[in-house]
Amino acid sequence: MNLQPARARPEPPFAGADICTVAGLPVRRGHLGPRFEQDRWDFTVVDQLPRSISRGVLIWDFRAIHHPRWRMLAKEYLTALCAPAHERVRVLPSAHRVPRTVRTCHDRFQQLSRWLNCLTAQGVTSLEEVTQHHCTVHLAHRCAGRNTDEITRSGEGSSQLVVVQVLQELADYGELFTTDRYPSGFRPWGGQLPHMVAGVSKNGGENKTPPARADVMNPLLTATLFLIHTIAPPALALRTTFDTPQPQPPGPVRTATTARFERAVRAHLASGEPLEQDEERAVRSKLTHGWNPTDPLLHVNFAALALEGGVRTRSGNPFRPGPGFLYDPRTAAVRPLLEQAIVQVGIEPRWGRQADPVARADGTGTVPWTLPITRDGLARLLGHIRTACILTIAALSGMRTSELVELPLDCQLAPRSYGTDRVRHRLKSRVIKGRGHGGTWDEWVVVAEAYEAAGVACQLADPGATHLFPVHLDLCRRYRDLRAWVNSDEGQRLGLPRLPDDAITPRILRRTLAVELAHRPGGLFAAKLQLKHLSVTTTEGYANRPGGAQALFLAEVGKEEESRNLSLTLRAFRDYQAGRRPSGPGARDLLAFFAGVERQLEELDVTAPVVKRSDQEVINLLAHRSGALHLGLANYCWFLDPDKALCLKLADSSDRSRPLAGMCDSARCPQATHHSCHREAWATAAVSGRAFISKIGRGQKTERARLVTEVERAEYIVAAIDAAAHGGPRGTDQ
Repeated sequence: MNLQPARARPEPPFAGADICTVAGLPVRRGHLGPRFEQDRWDFTVVDQLPRSISRGVLIWDFRAIHHPRWRMLAKEYLTALCAPAHERVRVLPSAHRVPRTVRTCHDRFQQLSRWLNCLTAQGVTSLEEVTQHHCTVHLAHRCAGRNTDEITRSGEGSSQLVVVQVLQELADYGELFTTDRYPSGFRPWGGQLPHMVAGVSKNGGENKTPPARADVMNPLLTATLFLIHTIAPPALALRTTFDTPQPQPPGPVRTATTARFERAVRAHLASGEPLEQDEERAVRSKLTHGWNPTDPLLHVNFAALALEGGVRTRSGNPFRPGPGFLYDPRTAAVRPLLEQAIVQVGIEPRWGRQADPVARADGTGTVPWTLPITRDGLARLLGHIRTACILTIAALSGMRTSELVELPLDCQLAPRSYGTDRVRHRLKSRVIKGRGHGGTWDEWVVVAEAYEAAGVACQLADPGATHLFPVHLDLCRRYRDLRAWVNSDEGQRLGLPRLPDDAITPRILRRTLAVELAHRPGGLFAAKLQLKHLSVTTTEGYANRPGGAQALFLAEVGKEEESRNLSLTLRAFRDYQAGRRPSGPGARDLLAFFAGVERQLEELDVTAPVVKRSDQEVINLLAHRSGALHLGLANYCWFLDPDKALCLKLADSSDRSRPLAGMCDSARCPQATHHSCHREAWATAAVSGRAFISKIGRGQKTERARLVTEVERAEYIVAAIDAAAHGGPRGTDQ
């Protein structure tokens, strides 16, 4: 009999090890990390954890794996992911070389538990029995009920991608396992890469997150900046008044008698001042203790009446009526007088009765910054202001959620001045994604509005807080509450534009900012033209740190610029084919290029007459010219030859990589063209110039002559655009 020797199992590689020590995770002083043999690993003792990590991510309970033998396998697998430099891990040819974070390993643990428990439910007791059929069925089960967009979403966050990675990594780390492993030579899906199996694009492709519509961003920023600049100062001042303890009446202890309540009510009748409205939480408490919702006394603040009546408790605290105050004889005795007062003077919140007027957001007069408001109402208003701060910082900086929650109280760095009206504002935060354990500190150059929003958020921070915002932002819920307030009677009273029902998330805001930057002349100029109430500041924080926190952000912006240029070049070519020609000094070269593209398309029609041509073939022919396109304020600049660029000659610039859009003289530069989309800008300049000339006095001959020259140039360009649009002879004016 020929007996095959049993396959030798390696010695346990992590027996008795402290997981945090092996993984290089810092532990708070006086605490110990989890041991390898424990069935419950608690990573809450780890120091420098990101604030966005919830407690559930930090506790791994291996008892969730039903098969006891596979719990040891799971511990070995996860430890190897955390400690790739371990002597038993680094020799594995397919092992990861970069340590995985606690969050990533927890995601792996969840998917691994589902996979192993799925095998147990099918009666599989050893990984030696696993076949490709088991893997395919499990992946199909995990994908069941998910739409195409979710399945194809790029990044490691896709659950399908993590499923495939876990199943394949069990084969990659098989030599390390001491209790069980796949059959020799078996690897799920063979040599296929995880993203190919899961149907996820490795390069990401086009970002699936849609940008917000201008119809949403314009009123949104109007509302948030109005709250920050106009409503926040008086609201914070009123909160300070709330926090100041109300003085107790002097003298000995006085009980809350019926006479004292009647005295307070008669004082209101004499002065005509409304009774104080009770807090909403107090009203809810009354309802739970038997008050009738239609009772006219339901909203009366009896504690305020007691204070006004001179009641002073022995403890020094304000008098608080108990839950059974409805059935108190004092309530019955004072009820007729109270009902009379309610009819004559009414009930109104105490605070904000004489609120200062502020200008409405729509510029149509002034209104009090608030109607009379309770403590609960002010707390909700301050919550809306905090939401406005979060939205403003996210929309104008491009920060991720993990970076927003890491903003410390001292995130505002000192402004730097680079000359007149050139002040740079910076915010600091910790970048978590892709930076290893704990992340790294980084800075963002932001516009003044985002910087001021951080200052207001600092004042709104909870007592004892170390960061601007709470750990769990839940921005979707916050935005819904803000939208409801803006669209309510109070928001409309302040002149705020109504907000549509579109969803807003930090990803949508980040995507929107990338698109807006990409569609500005020069690509990285601040977005001012379409968003209201914004001042322009430079975005060199993105341009000068290409390897920093904004590397992925810049890549997305570059893709948007490339897509925009191709679209504009194709549109100009289609206009040429329809007989609408460009004008300007560079028109002749552009027309010659378009004529060459037409000839190439005709040659393709001859060689393959039955093939239907698509825009993509035209785009391929236009790609070289579109790569040289730069947007001017009222022209296109085809920056093909730096030696011909008039702006570089005038500025004597040493940087010849791109044109200086701010110095463009498109009427003289041989690489500039004017198209129909530029006509309105030149026509407006001509009309405004003529109106200004008519107001110049006789003694300003030099200024008048200069303006006449500028207006005549604008009118000439308008005429050239009109003639070229109809294929006239001036389509290539010089």
